[in-house]
Amino acid sequence: MKALSRIDEIVEEFKSSGDFSRAEFDELVMLVDIAKDTLPKRFAQIVGQTDQKFPAGSTGVKRDERFEIAERLETVLRVANEFPSQTSETAGNDEDELTPTFILDPSDKTRVLDLCAQMRKIVLATDVFDQPHKRRLLNRIAGIEHQVEQPKGLLDVIRAGVSDVGETLGKFGTDIEPLTKRMQEVAQIARSNSKEYEQIPAPEEVKQLPKPEEDT
Repeated sequence: MKALSRIDEIVEEFKSSGDFSRAEFDELVMLVDIAKDTLPKRFAQIVGQTDQKFPAGSTGVKRDERFEIAERLETVLRVANEFPSQTSETAGNDEDELTPTFILDPSDKTRVLDLCAQMRKIVLATDVFDQPHKRRLLNRIAGIEHQVEQPKGLLDVIRAGVSDVGETLGKFGTDIEPLTKRMQEVAQIARSNSKEYEQIPAPEEVKQLPKPEEDT
């Protein structure tokens, strides 16, 4: 489908350049409207929200906002390709039974998406993490948001988010309790809504580690 191919190209262009104009984004809006039935729901939501409140302007803050949007769109497409919907007709029943999933009711879904928005703000606002770790955490958050929008979300994506927060904490040795608490709540909500959860161990709580001692 030409629309999907062009959408992939546009997102890659946005990500590579780190910026895009309102006119360039309008092309994406039109293509998403054409291909909305075959795109991840989360992708269409991000495009729709940005269309309603486009961060126009030449300031560094506005450019950073546009770059973040490009990263989120790229991440949603990547995750959708890596984890195809488990409701696909080609998905075998045996595989579905072995894959831990979760299904959220509207209130839990709203809460998780709100927590993801809070975590994104925390990651963007902190000056403790280096850029690779910021990008990795933002990608994890976008991946969680994508799973929440699926008929059945993959619990392993949530567990990977918990693991990444723990790895970040271990590397930087700093107190990131506002981030860890929110990620842990997301994991708790997903686990409590997973019928397969009893078959797998719960992810370890992210511990507050002391700052590593410097070599002398």
